[in-house]
This record gives sequence, C-alpha cells and structure tokens, in this order.
Amino acid sequence: MISFFALLIPLVLMLVVLGLVALVLRNGRRRRALAQERAAQAAASGWYLVPPDPWLLQIAGSVFPAGGDVTEAWAGSYRGRGMYLFDYRYVTSNGKTQSTHHVHFVALNLPVALPPLMITRETGLRRMFHGRDLELENAAFNEQFRVDCDDDRYGSAVMHPRMMECVQYNPALEWLISGNAFVTWGVGGFHVPDVHARLEAMTRLIDLIPPFVLRDYGQPTYR
Repeated sequence: MISFFALLIPLVLMLVVLGLVALVLRNGRRRRALAQERAAQAAASGWYLVPPDPWLLQIAGSVFPAGGDVTEAWAGSYRGRGMYLFDYRYVTSNGKTQSTHHVHFVALNLPVALPPLMITRETGLRRMFHGRDLELENAAFNEQFRVDCDDDRYGSAVMHPRMMECVQYNPALEWLISGNAFVTWGVGGFHVPDVHARLEAMTRLIDLIPPFVLRDYGQPTYR
C-alpha cells in the first residue's frame, strides 16, 4: 500500500520546480524592463548605441583583468565634450570555480592627448604590489589616494592644490588620463542618473587641468 507521504513527495518536488521556473521568468521580465528603462533614459539624454571602441576596451583591460568584453556601449556628448559609456564584463578563476564581474566605464574627450596618469584610492595591497607613487605636498591626500604617472613633474602640475581638493571632495571617483580620454569606472552596470552625476564631477576635474599643462604636455589628437 502506497503511503500518503510517498504520494506527497512528488507533489512537493513539482511545486518547488514550478516555483523556481516562475522565479526565473519573473527575474527575466524584471531584467528586460530595467534594460528598456535604461535604454529610454539613455536615449532621452541624447546618447546612442555604438560598437565597442577597441582602444577604450584596452584601457578597461588595464584597470581590470584583460580579456573581458563590452556588453553595451553608448556615445553622445556632455557640455560640449564627446562622451563614451560602456559596460564591461570579465571573468576570474581560482582554479576551481569561475566568477563573472560587471563594471562600467565613462570617458570624456580632452582637447589634446596627454601622458598617462591614474588616480586611485590607496590601499595596503596597492602599496605592496604597485610600490611607489607620486608623493604630493598634501599629506592627507597622499594617505588616501595614489597617483601613478611616469613623469613626476607632469603629475605635480596636474595635481595642484585645487585639483587635490576636488579629488578629496569626490573620494569614490577613481580616474585616469590616457591620450585624449579622461576615464572613470564603477562597479556593476551603469545607471543613467549616476552617470550624469559622474559626468558632472569629471567635468569639474577636467576644467581644473591647467592651460599650461595642455599647452606644454599636450599632443594633437586624430581620434
């Protein structure tokens, strides 16, 4: 004779499977709705979908592990400067399992191409593995941030007192200059309102680059 519990187990398993299927479908609908909302906000901002930029993809691979791919890219302008925005996906492995990571990048055009310079938050690991960085006259800034560049004189010219104050006012914003691009990045896929706030902060920083730096260190750009 078949017990009641023996009949109940398949029913419970079926309900669990149906619940998981419903959850997957609901999450899929939610992701599609969010993607459509983001696309509408981006289009309302005057941005348009573009193919991946190989040069900016190379920059992404210098900040995070290389070999990733661009999942979505948009271009447009902000306060008269060309703007490029993209989601970047890369995979890491510990030898047993793999993890997929999502980040995003925002780039604004500079009027000239400048030597490389990177501003990141200082950490013990970065001190250990990246070694010396540029030491400036602001001790609090040196403790909080690191400045990586090949030319100390150039780095000091860019990172003058007002620039350091602006960086300290936006402590979550890490950025780099590479050629004629001023580039920042953040964790996860981009959100349009956050990008607008990021672009405003980037604009303030770019406007603080001294004219003599653009004149003395800048090179014409043909991109």
